[in-house]
Amino acid sequence: MGLALEIRLEAELEERLVETLRARLPYEACGIIYGREEDGIIVADGFALIANDAARSVNAFAFRPEEWVRLYCEAQKNQRCIVGLFHSHPQRNAWPSEADLEGSLPWGTYWIVGFFGGDPANYELAVYRRASSNRWLSLAIQRAQIADC
Repeated sequence: MGLALEIRLEAELEERLVETLRARLPYEACGIIYGREEDGIIVADGFALIANDAARSVNAFAFRPEEWVRLYCEAQKNQRCIVGLFHSHPQRNAWPSEADLEGSLPWGTYWIVGFFGGDPANYELAVYRRASSNRWLSLAIQRAQIADC
């Protein structure tokens, strides 16, 4: 995967992702984003939740190793591309924390859904890529509607 600086995300997929994370409040939830890269744009087309194995899942996340390995192998077998990892911030904004920087895997894109003050109705979605200097680069999100037939 190249160094895309933009994300294309259908509204329906964003709604499903946010609803999945909202249902797990007040705990952090995590998983993977499926998609492809087209002309320097990452097009997200699905996601899979991975159980949070962190000891303090209210403010941390860690992929359950056996689920991570299983989903990775399934993606390879089914020729699906994992374009990013996601997790939620149940009590804060979608800016990466210091723990995110220290614990993040160098994997394409890094998606965070932040719920301000734990309010399930008030969320922010942001997508980042790690810059070579161990800083975060925020990626633009193009929100698209599903075309009617």
